[in-house]
Amino acid sequence: MRALSALEVRARFGQVIDEAAAGERIVVERSGQPIAAIVPLADLAALDPEAERDRRTAALSALVRMASKGAPSGSVHAESLIRTERDRGHPS
Repeated sequence: MRALSALEVRARFGQVIDEAAAGERIVVERSGQPIAAIVPLADLAALDPEAERDRRTAALSALVRMASKGAPSGSVHAESLIRTERDRGHPS
């Protein structure tokens, strides 16, 4: 991640956007203070609180469905189910 002044971003906006599209994260500063960030769209999706809430709700619903199927005792561990559902929402 690197920092650019707002003036630099304005002067090289097209290049900055290309860099963000390629995965670069850029902090925009004004008077030396960070005021904004330009991030790849994939990063923004990961930070969206509504999307995160929906993902967690879906994972919880899946766990409830799995638990309601009445798996034999000891055959399914809650920890492994939680990890599996968590990992589905976080591509590596």
